Amino acid sequence: MTFRKYRSVLSAVLAASALSLASHGAMAAVICNTTTVPITIPQTADGVYFNYVTGATGISGAAVPGFDINPWFSSSTAGLNFYMGADVDTNNGAVFGTTYQVLAAGTVIGAGSTFSGATATAANMADWRAGVTGFLGVRFTNESTSAVNYGWLNITTTAGNGFPARINSFCFDNTGADIPAGTTPVSLQTFSVD
Repeated sequence: MTFRKYRSVLSAVLAASALSLASHGAMAAVICNTTTVPITIPQTADGVYFNYVTGATGISGAAVPGFDINPWFSSSTAGLNFYMGADVDTNNGAVFGTTYQVLAAGTVIGAGSTFSGATATAANMADWRAGVTGFLGVRFTNESTSAVNYGWLNITTTAGNGFPARINSFCFDNTGADIPAGTTPVSLQTFSVD
C-alpha cells in the first residue's frame, strides 16, 4: 500500500471525499428490486405492464408511465408474449437471437448483446413457453438518468403456453454498464444462519 503525504489539510480532505464518492458510486450501480416481487403475469390480453426503474406495475400502459415491458397472453399465438414498448421507447428490447432467449446465470447483458423489440410470435417465444425458470436480458432508457441501461428479469413459466408465469426478481445497472444475468449485490442478498 502506498501512502501519500498531502501538503495541506484541504488536499487530504478533497482526496478522501473523492475516494468516498467513487466508492459510493460503484456500490450504487446495480439496482435490484426486492419489495415488489414476485409479480404475477396474468393470463389476459393486458397481462402486466412493468417499469424497471420505479417497480410500478399495472394492467395498462397508461397506468404505468414509462413502462418498459408488457408480458401478456395472446389468443392469436396461443401463449405468453413480450411487448417491449419499442414504439414508446426505441431503446427498449430483450436479448434476441432467432428467439427471445432464456439466458443462463452469468450471461453478460450489455452493449455487445443483440436486442429486439420485435413482435412476439409462437416461434420466437417457444423457449419461454416450454416451462422454464431463466433470465430475460433487457435494455431500456432509464427515465431518471436518461441513460440506456441493461438488466435482467428472472422469470418462471409453465410448459404449454407459458402460463402460469411470474417475474421472480429483476436487477439493472443504472450506470449503463454491462451486467451478468443473476448478479445481485451482497448488500441486497438475504442470508440465514442454520
